[in-house]
Amino acid sequence: MSLFESEIREATRLLGGIEAGSLSAADAFNIMDKQDPVLNYFIMRFLREKYPASNPASEGVLSRIVEITSTYTDLVTKMKKSETDSLRHWFDDTYEMRDFYSKQDQFVQLVVEKVEG
Repeated sequence: MSLFESEIREATRLLGGIEAGSLSAADAFNIMDKQDPVLNYFIMRFLREKYPASNPASEGVLSRIVEITSTYTDLVTKMKKSETDSLRHWFDDTYEMRDFYSKQDQFVQLVVEKVEG
């Protein structure tokens, strides 16, 4: 059991909800507004990289990301600052995002524990 079980559960719910379309933009905002912006950055980055515009399955995911980011611009501002965070550099030096495409739960746990730890 992780020390950050609640944070992991909410981050997993956010990632899965945006991916599957089971969360509205407002529901996604409610989760994201309570999370660390670095964690939000990683979740959005994961989805953008897993579902590039060239991927036929990307249309729904990318439209949900656009809806969230165009409606809640303060989130974008906070996430933009995370692009230069030391955790981003640590992740990029250590991992490839695509290594987690089939292991989303591990990705979320890793990032939550690093951000919250």
